Amino acid sequence: MKKLTGFLLIAAACCLAQPAAAQTSLKVLSYNILEGMVKDTTKGKIHFVAWVKALNPDVVALQECNGFTQKTLEELALSWGHPYAVIVKENGYPTGLTSRFPIADIRKVNESMTHGFIMARIEQYNFVVLHLNPHKYWKRRAEIAQVLKNIELQKDRKNWLIMGDFNSVSPLDKERLAQGGYLEKALAAAAKRPVLENLVNGKEIDFQVQQNMLSAGFTDAGHAWDKRETARTGKSAIATNSRIDYIYLSSDLAKKIGTCRFIYDDFTATHSDHKPIILELKN
Repeated sequence: MKKLTGFLLIAAACCLAQPAAAQTSLKVLSYNILEGMVKDTTKGKIHFVAWVKALNPDVVALQECNGFTQKTLEELALSWGHPYAVIVKENGYPTGLTSRFPIADIRKVNESMTHGFIMARIEQYNFVVLHLNPHKYWKRRAEIAQVLKNIELQKDRKNWLIMGDFNSVSPLDKERLAQGGYLEKALAAAAKRPVLENLVNGKEIDFQVQQNMLSAGFTDAGHAWDKRETARTGKSAIATNSRIDYIYLSSDLAKKIGTCRFIYDDFTATHSDHKPIILELKN
C-alpha cells in the first residue's frame, strides 16, 4: 500500500508539473544584429552571447551576419547552447539560423535576392529567414514574390514561420505611420539621397510587400499579439511608429501565439539599429 501511495504521489506531482514545462512549445528570436554585431567588440561577442543565453531561445534567426563564416557562426551559436547553425552565404549581409534542435531540409536561396534567404525545417516547423532589399521598393516586391513562390511549392502547408528584416511597412500600421510622420521622413530621405526608391512613384508609401504576406494567409504575429495586449491593458507594447522587422505565421500557428514582442532593454538600446522580436508559441 505504501508503494502504491508513493507511486500515486509521484504521478500526481508529474502531472502537476507537466503543464508548466510544456506550456511553451517553441521560443524564437529574430534580430538584425547590425553588420555582425560590430558594437560588441569583445572577443567571442561575450555581451551578445550572455544576452542571448538569458533569453534562452530554441531558435535564433539573424540578419546582417557580416564577417561570419559557416564555421564561426557555428562557434558563436554553440556558445549560447545551439549546436546547429546555417549561414546563407559568407559575404555581404548574410542571414543566419541557429537552433537547439537539428536543422534539416536546408535551402539557401541567393539568386535574384539582395541578401538571400534560408528555408529549413526544425522539428515539425518550417522556417524562412530573410532580409529584403533596403533601398528599392520594386526589388523588395520581387524578392517577397520569390519567397512566397518557394513556400507555395512546398507540400507542407502548415507550421510556417517567416521572419526577418522586411525593410517595409505594413498596411496594419497606417495610423501609427501617419502619427509618426513616416511619409514626410521618407520624402526627406529621398530628397537627400536620390538613389533611394522606397516610395512608389516617389511619393506614396509602399505597403505591397506586407500586403502580399497577409494576402497569402499569413498572420503578423507581432501585430496580433499587440492587438490582444492593447485590448487587455489599453496600451500598445510597440514603442516604434515604423517597424520593419516581422515574424509571420501560418494560420495554424497563429492560434498558438503566447507572446510576440519587441525587446527593449539596455543591450538592445545600444547594440543595433533594430529591435529584436521574440516569439513564444504554446502547445
